[in-house]
Amino acid sequence: MKYSELTLGQQARLTKVFTREMVLAFAELSGDHNLIHTSEDYAAGTLFKKPLVHGMLVASLISRTIAEKLPGVGSIYMNQTLSFKLPVFFQDEITCQIEVTGLNPAKKMVTLSTLCLNQNGQIVIEGTALIKKME
Repeated sequence: MKYSELTLGQQARLTKVFTREMVLAFAELSGDHNLIHTSEDYAAGTLFKKPLVHGMLVASLISRTIAEKLPGVGSIYMNQTLSFKLPVFFQDEITCQIEVTGLNPAKKMVTLSTLCLNQNGQIVIEGTALIKKME
């Protein structure tokens, strides 16, 4: 999508189910082997009672939605704020929802509201992204 095609209020969504295998692969790639993510025995003794999906793995769905959907190809991440609201567990279905909230045509910059919601419609991550659109 070209910058000129973007409008305030424009939205996009993408959904993904996060599995134990994805968490273990992310732990290997990132080096984050925190037992709250990788050990059912350890997690059982925490307030969560079961392993959590890495927050940054869930947040990667935002990056994917930006790259694939809105604004799409040629999007360069400049800034992202994230607020982690609720835990994500194995097999949770997360929907990323982004919305264009600001446009700066002189710099071809796009401000996006970014939300990740679980299968119950609860916000698990919220934030704002600033994207430079290359054409």
